[in-house]
Amino acid sequence: MTEHQALENVYAAEVENRLPFQSKAAIYKRLREYGLVQDMELVLGSGWSAVTVRGYQLTHAGRLTYCLNCEAPEGEMP
Repeated sequence: MTEHQALENVYAAEVENRLPFQSKAAIYKRLREYGLVQDMELVLGSGWSAVTVRGYQLTHAGRLTYCLNCEAPEGEMP
């Protein structure tokens, strides 16, 4: 998997409102070191039934890097 594909996975999760993006792939740890993704924690529920979901979300730098490296669809302006 390339870094662009990894960023695309996190971007898709963000657009589809299913953050945090969960993965154990080493590439996401590397992207975190580069400052393109950051850890995210979401607590669902409260009290004894609370569930914590941990994963990744894009930083502003990650979002910009992903979007600048996307190609415009045929016939549209970049």
